[in-house]
Amino acid sequence: MLMNELDRIKKLVAQIHTLEDKLVNTSFMPMSEQKKLHDEIKRLREEINLLEKRTRPKG
Repeated sequence: MLMNELDRIKKLVAQIHTLEDKLVNTSFMPMSEQKKLHDEIKRLREEINLLEKRTRPKG
């Protein structure tokens, strides 16, 4: 189970990097589109935090 959660975290981090690259490398993007990307990044980070809480050793 632990490896599945760690693999999921790695995939989420890769998705975040892709979205951040899209924000940085696009010459022009409407504010509404930027907001969507920021919201998606925030959602992915929250999911990572939840998975990390599950995988941290108790003690």
